[in-house]
Amino acid sequence: MEHTERLRTLPVLFLKELPRLILIGLFSFAAIDKLIHFGGFATAIRSYQVLPTWLEHYAAIFFIMAEFAIAVGLITKRWRGAACLAAILLLATFTIVYLAVNPAGVCGCWFTLTLNKGGYFHILQNLVFIALAILTWMDDRSTKPDASTVSYSTSLSTAESDDGRLKHA
Repeated sequence: MEHTERLRTLPVLFLKELPRLILIGLFSFAAIDKLIHFGGFATAIRSYQVLPTWLEHYAAIFFIMAEFAIAVGLITKRWRGAACLAAILLLATFTIVYLAVNPAGVCGCWFTLTLNKGGYFHILQNLVFIALAILTWMDDRSTKPDASTVSYSTSLSTAESDDGRLKHA
């Protein structure tokens, strides 16, 4: 590929990768923010009153670890599809619980930016992030070769004999 041709495809490549990069930033920042404000995050979980009290602390740890794992998974090609599905599941769960319970506007997602205040903007925000995760998942699936189109070749040092045994060429 010629140098100028590569430069022309760079904006397209950037736009293709932008949803994934946004999600990596989102989940990294959210996990770090929750870790820094762990007590506030645990209190936010407690305010929803959907988990037994003894489980709230462990749920907070689980959500932080899940967000870190999603961010790392989105970085790696091997785990990108699974990370996208986990992101969709986690964001959908947060959105459904927030809609079902609506604990007086308390939200545990962005302590540093929103000072623990939620609202309908957070629901819209989660839906946009879910859409970005779906786009990233679809892009990841489209770049993987279909099993029916993958061709296998033998190495130059071996060839298959008529009886199915390998012999050296």
